[in-house]
Amino acid sequence: MRYIERRGFKLHRTAVMPGLSVYKKMATASGGNVRSARPEDLVTLAELLNKTWKNFEMYGPASAEELSQFISRTPGYSFDNILILEERDEILAFLGYLDWSQVMRITVEAMSLKMKTMGLILKIAGIFKPMPKFVKPGDTLKQIMVTLIGFKDPAHLSLLLKHLNNQVLQRGIEQIFCICERNHLMLKSLKGFIRIATAINLYIKNLQEENLISDKPVFIDGVDM
Repeated sequence: MRYIERRGFKLHRTAVMPGLSVYKKMATASGGNVRSARPEDLVTLAELLNKTWKNFEMYGPASAEELSQFISRTPGYSFDNILILEERDEILAFLGYLDWSQVMRITVEAMSLKMKTMGLILKIAGIFKPMPKFVKPGDTLKQIMVTLIGFKDPAHLSLLLKHLNNQVLQRGIEQIFCICERNHLMLKSLKGFIRIATAINLYIKNLQEENLISDKPVFIDGVDM
């Protein structure tokens, strides 16, 4: 961090990136229908996306055309990567996800003390009930990142995350990641998941005298991680 600060960058905000463990099927009994997105959904998805993030710094309003371009230009991404929760023809929430293995391969070289401690706790707890498999040096990570998130109620997003968990469990995915502000409403949707949160420090450097970024909460698209 000192290297960055010596070059004129200042810590602006610390976001959080929760990692959700995928290791068992989760209950999804609830109202509403979950399906993949279709091209005719894009206008409604853009509207919901804009309402969800409208007061956030670094978020630019999206249009149906821009969402279509994002889907077509992102490697490993298609309409099947966007899950929608709807009820009586009303879209209540949606989320997209990117399988990192489609664009890169991440291999664990070493573990921090925090991660080693968490691994030991899970190993002990696993004696009494099913627990997530914990990574070790040499493992190739199987992870997805949630991106394109729009919702009206955290409970709706929670249901979609559980559906996503069950869907990717069959493909051998071991973690689901998302990123947001530390007090964001989205975090309420993560109840029931075993998760490890990673702090993400955001540094900025003003190229002009006036501040270019306000104190409003910051939007970070998961695909940029």
